[in-house]
Amino acid sequence: MEEASLIREACDVEPGHIEATTVATTVSTATSPTSLNQKVWRKVGLAVAPLALLAVAYSALKPSSNANGSVHNVNGLKTVELTGTGTGTGMDTEAQSTWWDPITQCTKDFQEVMDGDLGGVAFGEFDFETQKLKMKDVNTAKEAAEALQDPSTNFVHVGKCGFENKAVVWLYPDHTGDPSSAFLLANGECNRLAVQFLDMKDKASCVAVYRVKSPSWGVQALNHFHGADTITHAVVGGHGSDSTMQDGVLVMSHMIYLSGKHSADSGLLVDTIHAKLTPHATVFLDSCFAGINGVAKMFSEKMPEHWVMGGVVSLESYIKVHETPFDGSPESGPTQVTSEIAKDRVIDPSAGMDRSYGYPQPHFVEGMIIKTKGNKGKIQESKSYYKTGERMVAWIGGKNMGSVTQWLYPSKNGKVLKIGMKVKVLKPFEAFRTETSGTDALGIFPQNLPVGLHGTVVFCHCIGNAPTSGNCLIAYDLPEDYQETDTTGGAGQTLGALLTMHTDFKHLEVVE
Repeated sequence: MEEASLIREACDVEPGHIEATTVATTVSTATSPTSLNQKVWRKVGLAVAPLALLAVAYSALKPSSNANGSVHNVNGLKTVELTGTGTGTGMDTEAQSTWWDPITQCTKDFQEVMDGDLGGVAFGEFDFETQKLKMKDVNTAKEAAEALQDPSTNFVHVGKCGFENKAVVWLYPDHTGDPSSAFLLANGECNRLAVQFLDMKDKASCVAVYRVKSPSWGVQALNHFHGADTITHAVVGGHGSDSTMQDGVLVMSHMIYLSGKHSADSGLLVDTIHAKLTPHATVFLDSCFAGINGVAKMFSEKMPEHWVMGGVVSLESYIKVHETPFDGSPESGPTQVTSEIAKDRVIDPSAGMDRSYGYPQPHFVEGMIIKTKGNKGKIQESKSYYKTGERMVAWIGGKNMGSVTQWLYPSKNGKVLKIGMKVKVLKPFEAFRTETSGTDALGIFPQNLPVGLHGTVVFCHCIGNAPTSGNCLIAYDLPEDYQETDTTGGAGQTLGALLTMHTDFKHLEVVE
């Protein structure tokens, strides 16, 4: 299991507990043919080096903890955040799930369960060998939140749980597969659970979390506590490997293999999950790179009628769950979407890989960030190495359907914008014409679109298996008064293809 150990070590390192020299030693050892083959090193190498630099910066920042605190002193982190900027995300730190993440949202959720007619809370340690359950004494909402975050708690039932009851089920690695405690459950995760359980929409009456060290343990938990056709949403978590060759892994303590002699248990786990899912249930792979490294594809091929979602990059803890107006069919879209919108960088394809530190590291390009203010076409410019994008893709029937932005941002009448569709503006908004100015300059022209304007979708940014905005290019017709006077105004027969922001899709109606 040396390969699994290095993947865990590379993906989740606590800066306060490691020096740059330690990482350098790890890199040197990992590249040795006697310790790990080059194929595995290629998968995990990119994750190690940035942490070496961050280690020194964070060594003095790790908070202390005690048994009663909301911050637990563990050996790792899921994401890195410094003064609200972290790895350059610039996002709100409240949604982050690191080893100092608060549990206030969890406490609030448990209090709501205890105060309302939503069932009970049960926490314990399940012995997968003897099938015996040792319960924990939990009397308050805060104690429940602390028990949920405790990595030794491998059994959690919240709500009205029973073998035939509808449930949201999470399978997370136990402490043997997550020594860095990257998969602690805190505010970010409780926000997701609340959407799927406390929304009172009668989709599920139970939330169940099991910490398992192997696919076979996951099978045991599912068969012991859940009947067929009962799981409305399944989450499978574990450390993931970076791979473009469809040969990646998801690591609990034992890997989920895609093929070969070790894949039987993994295949049985996926088949068991499949048998427990309700007709329009969704699956989220809470594992770095799972959307592109072959893991999501394997799941989707084995449960072809269900939507499976996973990330195209290393995930952080901005993950959220959103309800959609779709019915779950391949033609319509998933009933809910798991999303993570965060900032990322753009690779410089002309520079190649930098291997000067002993590991492959890409170069990135700096871009221009342009903001418009109000509806008068005022523009603000700034430079940045970061852009914002959606990190999840969705699979169904063994096919990658692209970014989940398609179902996150439907039109006003609940349609997914697709190439060739005709749309109509229902509320004024601003779109952008991007062209060249002179021979080597980019021109961006904001245009205020009036009510009643018609257009045709010509392209949408939902492809490429990279973090993306989901914006669309729409070729809009000239306004009605131009058509009534039978004149173009000397600027063309249409307004051209305008970049339409995904946040403005709600101001459009799909007319055909």
